[in-house]
Amino acid sequence: MNCRSAVFCWLGLLALLALSLLAGALDNTALRYSVHFICAGAMAALIMLVFMHLYTADRLLRLVAVSGLLWIALLILLTLADMLTR
Repeated sequence: MNCRSAVFCWLGLLALLALSLLAGALDNTALRYSVHFICAGAMAALIMLVFMHLYTADRLLRLVAVSGLLWIALLILLTLADMLTR
């Protein structure tokens, strides 16, 4: 990883942080939470791609990373389904 990609990733993370902070001032709670979740997902994707070197990794490592993300998404979905049906 060169310094240039790390700096661009850092600037992207700062821009997403600023967007997330600005979304905190929104009155619409559904829109606010949606913007927060999208920003958090984009930040996680940037960190995984740049700092964990997934953009240059082989296919097996990418498959393991995607399966981990799908597992977390499934757990969150099942937890929300349980909480919303009570």
